[in-house]
Amino acid sequence: MAINIETGLAVVSKFVNNCYYSMYGSRYYTDSTCDCSGSVYRILRESGGFNYGYIPSTETLHDYLLKLGYEKIAENSDFPMQRGDVIIWGKKGQSAGAGGHTGVALDNQNWIECTGWKMTTIIANHDQRWVMAGCPYFYAYRLKNQGSNIPKPNPAPTPQAKKNGIAIDNVSKDQATKIVQRVQTNYAWTLLRDKVRAVLQPNKVYTGVIKTGTTARLNASLARVKQELSSYQKGYIQSNIAIVDGDKPTSRIEVRNLNEKQAKWFDDHMRKMLKDILLDGQTYAEKNSYGTYDVRVKGEGFNDHDAAIVLKQIKDLGKAKDLKIDPTHIKGFKY
Repeated sequence: MAINIETGLAVVSKFVNNCYYSMYGSRYYTDSTCDCSGSVYRILRESGGFNYGYIPSTETLHDYLLKLGYEKIAENSDFPMQRGDVIIWGKKGQSAGAGGHTGVALDNQNWIECTGWKMTTIIANHDQRWVMAGCPYFYAYRLKNQGSNIPKPNPAPTPQAKKNGIAIDNVSKDQATKIVQRVQTNYAWTLLRDKVRAVLQPNKVYTGVIKTGTTARLNASLARVKQELSSYQKGYIQSNIAIVDGDKPTSRIEVRNLNEKQAKWFDDHMRKMLKDILLDGQTYAEKNSYGTYDVRVKGEGFNDHDAAIVLKQIKDLGKAKDLKIDPTHIKGFKY
């Protein structure tokens, strides 16, 4: 059985913003209505998939994919998403009806989905939608030997290949300490762009998401968050704070049920207040083999447009009277 996912994607792409979401209609676009699993099933059938006998749900879609020759490549863990991957949200046994969701990847960031969030079929950023949905348990499936079936012209570079950092080499311990502190303060917003942010939920309230990574960092961040909320948002009910995947490298803090004013405060204030914790090990100084210190500014990096501007600004920071860092020691790098 040959599956050509491009055929199915071409068919269903015609329904983007051109159908109505419903779990009670055809679920297959034949009456201009569809739901998430019906949309994925239509893509797979148009791509050469066999008739399953009925339109699968997010529960039974797993079985259909395996019988089509897909294999599970991830279960609630990071993976390099690529065109044609099928992602299913919701833990098996708990994802029936509105408890689950599914869609098909279009590239390493976006997917096509039929969703009750917008009441139609849309193309959206998968990771942003995943966070907005409360980061549900998920599975990812990929067709075995997919490379022979899906053309990959000019594949997009991975995020790592696109990041820009700043290197400051061969400075004294005092210079290194001061420049790290000033860079973290001046660029906290950019360096923590992906680690600290308020995300609008479908019910029109916000969730403040803090990606911490390690247990020690999680505990330190949680204590700081509670302290800042107590000081500046006295009306906030702290029982709304949740720890997600606290025992995993992907651990995060979710500050739920924020209003718009609180969300704006969260984005600005918490990035500044958590910079020393979350940027430890990313924007840092370390002793080199010459007995001096090297500084690395990484975090989320800077885009290609900003990199040259930021490099010049950090060189200017280094000219301060209490630093006097030779600008030739400050360079940009890719990571």
